Amino acid sequence: MFVTAAVTPQIADTDMQGHINFLAYSKWFDRVRTPIYRELDPTLNFKPHGMVVLKTEVTYLREVSVTTDVEIRSWVSLLGNKSFELTQDVWQNGERCAIGKSIFCGFNFSSHTSEPLNDAFRAVLEKYQWDESSV
Repeated sequence: MFVTAAVTPQIADTDMQGHINFLAYSKWFDRVRTPIYRELDPTLNFKPHGMVVLKTEVTYLREVSVTTDVEIRSWVSLLGNKSFELTQDVWQNGERCAIGKSIFCGFNFSSHTSEPLNDAFRAVLEKYQWDESSV
């Protein structure tokens, strides 16, 4: 399943041309992941067992403007032993405008080493697994 969240673009999100600046997407993606983070750890402490971001990328498909809210969908697209990929996309006016992919790794903050995702994390992440090609 995927989860959705509405985001209202702000003037501060725009560039000199009035388009949404590329930096805004990463902020939006992180903001709308917070409910999933809270399911993984309600305290948002993630210590000693948590996760770190290994990679994030955004593919821009079309312009987004400040004039209309956007919808952001989030889902787990890949789930491995130690890592998972979270995919998010931005929709405005019924059109897909951007796709973001972030890879997270299980991490032990005491030993500063990667570790397998614990069973509690895995149970939450499995709820959000979705294959968009199946639609």
